[in-house]
Amino acid sequence: MTELAWRLTRLGGRRALLSTGLTAFAVAVATLLLQFAVAGNFAFAERADRTSWREPVAVEQDASAVIATAFDHYRGSTVTRVDLAALTGDAPVPPGMDAFPAPGEVWLSPAAADLLDGVPESDFLARYGGAAVAGELGAAALAHPNELVAVVGRDAADPAMTAERSSADTVSPRGFDAFEGGQPDTVYGFYQILMALAAVLMAVPAAVFGAAAARLTVSRRDERLATLRLVGATPAQVVRLTLIETTLAAAAGSIVGTLAWLATTPLFALIPIDGGRWYVADLWSGAAWTAAVALAVPLLVAVSALIGLRGVVISPLGVAQRVKPKGLKLIRAVVFLALALAFVAATQVMGASMVAVGILLALFAGTLAALNLVGPWIVQKLGNLLARTARGPSRLLAARRLAEDPKAAWRAVSGVAIAGFIAGSVALFPMVITDTDAQATEAIAAKVPAAEAEALAAELDAALGGSAEVKVVDSSGWLFAGEDGAILEATASAAELEAVRSAMTAIVPGDAPEREIDSSLMSNRIVASVRTGVTVVLAVVFATAAVSAAISAIGSVLDRRRTYRLLHLAGTPQQVLDRARRQESLLPLALIGGGSILTGMLLTLPVIGAMGFDVSGVLILTATVAAGTAAVIAAGSASKPLLRSAMRDVSPRPD
Repeated sequence: MTELAWRLTRLGGRRALLSTGLTAFAVAVATLLLQFAVAGNFAFAERADRTSWREPVAVEQDASAVIATAFDHYRGSTVTRVDLAALTGDAPVPPGMDAFPAPGEVWLSPAAADLLDGVPESDFLARYGGAAVAGELGAAALAHPNELVAVVGRDAADPAMTAERSSADTVSPRGFDAFEGGQPDTVYGFYQILMALAAVLMAVPAAVFGAAAARLTVSRRDERLATLRLVGATPAQVVRLTLIETTLAAAAGSIVGTLAWLATTPLFALIPIDGGRWYVADLWSGAAWTAAVALAVPLLVAVSALIGLRGVVISPLGVAQRVKPKGLKLIRAVVFLALALAFVAATQVMGASMVAVGILLALFAGTLAALNLVGPWIVQKLGNLLARTARGPSRLLAARRLAEDPKAAWRAVSGVAIAGFIAGSVALFPMVITDTDAQATEAIAAKVPAAEAEALAAELDAALGGSAEVKVVDSSGWLFAGEDGAILEATASAAELEAVRSAMTAIVPGDAPEREIDSSLMSNRIVASVRTGVTVVLAVVFATAAVSAAISAIGSVLDRRRTYRLLHLAGTPQQVLDRARRQESLLPLALIGGGSILTGMLLTLPVIGAMGFDVSGVLILTATVAAGTAAVIAAGSASKPLLRSAMRDVSPRPD
């Protein structure tokens, strides 16, 4: 049977080889994108694991070391500070270091060392009591290559090793005896949820595209298989023949796509998320998952091909005689509407637990997949409407095509519709970046014990030599003293800002001093990451749409080569056929593309409305939709030379 499948493909000439190549190429693209979507989830898990050493399991008795963390700031950048003090001679060596840091030593990440290269000691290192740089941290200690981290060795009696920390995501001093089994940075739990959503948004279009690959040039294949059925082939033989032909092409494409992913992983690793690029190894999901994705795509293509064989197996004569298929049912729209309403209702009643997030993601993925179900029904209704109102031959030909073969017409625009749905769903999330540049005069404040406030203020004033105005207040406007507390505040010029911050950090244990605007640094980093993620997701889905449109357009011409040739021989000008080809893509594109964007917006409106809107999301949406639509239209024009070739071949012959 394998030999027969190859012989039929080979005897089909260049058209058969081209259709097989298109299927393989489509599967390769889908596999590449699915590998990326899966690997992203593992990448964030790797980052989370590498930050877990900073919050080790606390030990009440017989601890060998003490750890505490804080966030230092320098010129708009946040440096994660890890304070360590040994209690015994066998304190565990931190990840990425050769030895436990001795008092007076500072170990910097490579990015922090680059940032501080040439910076006066008074502007940064002075905040650690004159500590000297002892070395650079290795990759095992860092979330990503661009992370800013400083590990400070201290004496166990240092006030910094006893003062409580109140800032979010910091660790108050705790005894421990091992770095293993610690708690990862909580921000990566948030990022992993976002990555799961991004994976759904990228995986569903890629999977739909991969499944559609089995239906490329489906008319030509169905006619050939129907002929085999009519001359005596059994349904089982037809199924086996289709599976062999389709699966071999899909398997070849899957291998190429997986190899392409492995080759391009270093390029994907350059995408900056959470302030930095990735270690290439982070994007390796493991042999098992990589193989699973590589096997899943051909399996998906095979299932899609089997579903498409129903007409050939049940009624080969109807296929051979080109009997018009029955109209699509309203149930398609009902399923889509039910899933959409279920998602909207779930966003209003469910909490923020991982189970709730999983249910919401499943409902959203189902709604996105159901778009591929309702799309052909909308295309068919549009075709019927246009056929009744057509005023020219091009419009009539396009309308008849839409009405009689809505599934094939939908495949040409499904990528755009799904991309538009995704763009409308995510691009309007608020993504405002706050300006954190230093002003001409800035105030820096820290919370201190009320009993020590005046003494600390006098010490700070003496250390600064009058270069800043130092005072003790109940509130700085962004920090509040609370019970038994006070706020130590220093006001200085922008030029003296970092020196003042360093002097205050060296004197005040516990939470690092900060400006009011410093609290926006973390949110800016998250917003920038979300903005990058949205841009990457939209770029991926619109690239998928463009490739899908190009391949579907070429497949459509191959499918209807005989029809085009006969229409041309009957006197239909090539310009009319070319306009009909464009209209059968552009008309559904305008209706379904715009409608899917609005549907996506309405679906996530309850979530976005609680966060507020901003113009940056609108700009991203507009830019990506414009670029994506232009790319899809340009990709669709790739079939024009093939149509011209069909017109030049004026000798009608059976395919």
